[in-house]
Amino acid sequence: MARFLRTLGLLTAALLAGCSRESHPAVAAPSGPELTPVTLQLDWFPEPAHGGFYQAAVRGFYAEAGLDVTINPGGPGGRPIPKVAAGQVPFSMGRSDDMMLAAAQGLPVLIIAALMQRDPQALLLHADNPVETFADLDGREVMAYPGSAWVPYLKKRYGIEFDLMPASFGLARFIADPELIQACFITDEPFRLRKQGVAVKTLLLSDSGYDPYRVIVTHAPFAQENPEVVRAFVAASIRGWQDYLFGDPAPAHQAIAALNDHMTEAQMDYSLTQMREQKFVQGFSERGERIGHLDPGRLDAHATLLHELGVLPEPLPMSRYADLSFLPTELSAGSF
Repeated sequence: MARFLRTLGLLTAALLAGCSRESHPAVAAPSGPELTPVTLQLDWFPEPAHGGFYQAAVRGFYAEAGLDVTINPGGPGGRPIPKVAAGQVPFSMGRSDDMMLAAAQGLPVLIIAALMQRDPQALLLHADNPVETFADLDGREVMAYPGSAWVPYLKKRYGIEFDLMPASFGLARFIADPELIQACFITDEPFRLRKQGVAVKTLLLSDSGYDPYRVIVTHAPFAQENPEVVRAFVAASIRGWQDYLFGDPAPAHQAIAALNDHMTEAQMDYSLTQMREQKFVQGFSERGERIGHLDPGRLDAHATLLHELGVLPEPLPMSRYADLSFLPTELSAGSF
């Protein structure tokens, strides 16, 4: 089994050697006796959607915060949230609606910061598909993850019905079927399809009004026992994202390319450009959004919506699924 990259020296050697994700499945910051070891479980293979974490590792921000952070890649069947809930890893990521549902089921997961203010998930369609709006989905078939909460939302808001087929990990079926509509991330699949000569368009789900956060989560007992570690991880991660988005992204991109040989420079540039232009991570300053920021009012409103949709069996107070006290002071004071 492949080994972890435990120092920046080893990471640099891996970058120079052009190693793939198969030979190096994790990245860690420099270790030392004064650093606290923790693990971040990704939700997919290393990609620019994780860029801020890699930037924080390679640039030494985690080490400066007293942490030795190992970044484990995900993939199909990676099950990041069950790993956090079981205490196998202290940190991972997901969507705020999924975390609410997990908490309602009694899983000890806790939202501690926003990873993205807006969700880049979208519906992917061939360019000549007659569907132009969400209302046009009526009577169609959509490939997506079973249990996705945006499905009952779209049906209720637009008064429509559509069938759902389980998602497959790949694009071959989409390419072969001009009628197929499937969930995607606009930071990824549209670029890969256009490179193959497939003309596509997208419907960004947040434009429908269904707009959960993408979030950083922790194992609730771990947070209770190690509040300063959680606080340090959040602050260093936010610093990494700030540096990745508005500084030189090359350190993160070199690390990602060394770990995932499917990530070309053009792909990473496209993904980063989409994140910057769509303001997925930093949000909109006029709405008081910033990197990492969580608005308790927005969280409460979304939990109420999920209850109204029947996704949550009962109203869920924020204390059950989120703790804003781990955010830097300027981000934990609520909506501003």
